[in-house]
Amino acid sequence: MSKYISALFFFIAFSGVVKSQDLKDNFYVKALSQELNRNIERLHLPELSKPFLITYKLRNNYNYVIRAERGHITSTVKEPSVSKTALVKLLVGDYHRNFDYMQYGGFPVTLPDEDSADEIRRILWLETDRAYKNTAQQYNATLAALKRVTVDEKELALDDISKITPIVKDYGSVSPISFDRKKWEDILTELSRMFNGNPELTTTYCQLNFNNFEDYTVSSEGAIIRQPSQSVSFTAYANTTDEEGNNFNEGYAFYAKDIAELPSLETLKNEINKIIASIKNSKKAQKFEEAYLGPVLFTEEAVPGLLQNMFGNSLVTRRKSIMGYDYGNNDYEDKLGQKLVSTDLTVTALPKLASFNGKPTTGSFQVDDEGVVPPDSLVLIKNGILKSLLNGRTPTQKFSKSQGFVKSFGGRVLNPGVLKVSSASTIPADSMKQRLIKIAREDGLPFAYIVNQRDYTNADLFRVDVKTGLKTLVKNCRISNFNIRSLRRFATASNKQVLSNMPNMSIISPQSLIINEVEIEKQNKTVKPKPTIVSNPLLDKKIATSRGSKAKK
Repeated sequence: MSKYISALFFFIAFSGVVKSQDLKDNFYVKALSQELNRNIERLHLPELSKPFLITYKLRNNYNYVIRAERGHITSTVKEPSVSKTALVKLLVGDYHRNFDYMQYGGFPVTLPDEDSADEIRRILWLETDRAYKNTAQQYNATLAALKRVTVDEKELALDDISKITPIVKDYGSVSPISFDRKKWEDILTELSRMFNGNPELTTTYCQLNFNNFEDYTVSSEGAIIRQPSQSVSFTAYANTTDEEGNNFNEGYAFYAKDIAELPSLETLKNEINKIIASIKNSKKAQKFEEAYLGPVLFTEEAVPGLLQNMFGNSLVTRRKSIMGYDYGNNDYEDKLGQKLVSTDLTVTALPKLASFNGKPTTGSFQVDDEGVVPPDSLVLIKNGILKSLLNGRTPTQKFSKSQGFVKSFGGRVLNPGVLKVSSASTIPADSMKQRLIKIAREDGLPFAYIVNQRDYTNADLFRVDVKTGLKTLVKNCRISNFNIRSLRRFATASNKQVLSNMPNMSIISPQSLIINEVEIEKQNKTVKPKPTIVSNPLLDKKIATSRGSKAKK
């Protein structure tokens, strides 16, 4: 056997699980089902209402991280970390009144690593008992409080949770974490060493992260589901400060379903060089002093950052509390059928879309975390008009049934999975800068601005001279008063659509877009961290080395 093994493979196996087995005979499904059936039949106290719905979830989670700093591997774990988590969701009352939307989505608990059906059932038994007592007492208290207030009859008539047709479906087991560890340790070492020539950088690292898991769902409604998920990401980061305490940081992240989809070594090297150059340029950038209201060109990472912020979790239903609680969120349900953004824009959720132009999406899913299969496509905004919203099993006035968009283990986060934003007004990508200048010139402005960073609201911007077209980097500025209605002033977009992957979500959008009447103002930071008292030892070493070289000459 060779002393050195070129590839390291991690195979994840499950006790008692064979692919040909029926899902109901799965080891975890049997343990969950047996304890669920026992509790739904026997769990009851005379002074408390009986549970009418119990859902058990179990997640097998496998993580692996390799991290390198300044040319050295700093992570010490040599194999995936394994964890198991269970979640108990219990409701008392009935489908009409149970106050589910006013409660947390479940009670999570850590399970032992060993596959012991007895231990899994014992922990579920204890957590179910706790969940029942807490939920039933809260249910009784809320019923009593409800008698002391007057509630809108329309809201009172709504069910608290909608009925569904439970499914029994096996979407497959989790894929093994399989990769050449030695190869990637060498890559991360080489990439992280690239920062060493810049000792002014105080924090730098390169990291590879795997996150694979599979979720089991068993409910008293009859749902039995197994659904896997896998992802891998590469991240690089650098940070420094100046003499005034200003912080400068830059990063790069790439998310994929499989390690084979990650960029080449040369591409990653280019990204590291971009990080270093960006920080150096930011420190030397001109300070933004003026106020600006005019067109801005969003490009590169700024586009998915903007669209995720605008549409990622805002076009969702929000149930009004019958107890009068107001959480201050926008209620877009009242705006259905109204113009929300420019008539050129259409926004569509494509939750099941597995790939775009041959590139896998990281956000797609086949069934949501409430056991509901989503549609292939849901148009949220068409030609600027709000048409629909993402929702789950909590009914509202205009959405009585779930459309299957809850994606959160134990929570109620609504997620489109894959979001597509398209424009009826497009021009070639290489003409976007000239269009920006043309709009600014027509508005009588001497400058226009370009932003290309994901955190677009606080990013460094490029000021473009409308006469010469020259770009100048400016800092200490922020985009203000910017929200979804700002897209009413959308001007145009590039005709090239690109896929941007991120954790649990993917966005298909134009490569760049121009929005008019964007407000930019000076960033007035009243509090800054104090600079370090003693100088960076690496900078001292560099100075000493330089002096020594001169002395020898």
